[in-house]
Amino acid sequence: MDLENLIKTKKSKVAIIGLGYVGLPHAILMANAGFRIYGIDIKKERVEKLNKGESYIGDVQGKELKKIIEEGKFQAFFNFEPLKDADIIIICVPTPLDKNKVPDVSYIKNSTEEIRKRLRKNQLIILESTTYPGTTEEVILPELAKSGL
Repeated sequence: MDLENLIKTKKSKVAIIGLGYVGLPHAILMANAGFRIYGIDIKKERVEKLNKGESYIGDVQGKELKKIIEEGKFQAFFNFEPLKDADIIIICVPTPLDKNKVPDVSYIKNSTEEIRKRLRKNQLIILESTTYPGTTEEVILPELAKSGL
């Protein structure tokens, strides 16, 4: 089945890297739409809380989180291994501004390196992080191209 049909039938597995104020609400919405979500975050305490159904974000209710966990639609991970099984990967990592108001794209770079290690044909990669125009072409594409795909 091609990616377009996987999305239409909601059989796609979606990995969301970064479970903060953008990533976690995104995960809830997509899980409620019927997708299987692998949430990935580098903060171990955050992952442990999420897997217990405890939200740390005001816009996400614990009961919403518990519901999608009980339905088997969401699980949080402290590692990047679920990327190899994901059909869609969404990058929602922070891009803090430096003293010159330039976004720090190191989290995007690190995430992209982890994606490249597990990249396979027909995966859709989406950048949701706030950053400057050209980040996809200048930062993400060259790293992913190293995979040969």
